[in-house]
Amino acid sequence: MKTCICDKCNKEIEINPQEEVIDQDKDGKDITEQFFVCPECGQRYTIFISDQFMRRKIAARKRLKRMPLNYNPAMDTALVKEMQKHFKKLKTKYGRE
Repeated sequence: MKTCICDKCNKEIEINPQEEVIDQDKDGKDITEQFFVCPECGQRYTIFISDQFMRRKIAARKRLKRMPLNYNPAMDTALVKEMQKHFKKLKTKYGRE
């Protein structure tokens, strides 16, 4: 099991990922958050927030990696950058900064 040090209480904690639906988009699709919580102080750490945009980008990266002969590293890098930018927007929107 992976561990980290809590920023709030400085205790070493095991990273025990959990997932919950935090919202629904305009099409009624779930928006989920993956996170873990420090058992000592309750500090919550967001790992990932998934909406339709993120799920499409993840699927695109998987398709790209399944074609090793046609794999385009620049395309993969562009997808990752799009995802990182969108993740920051989602964290702000849902107060997970």
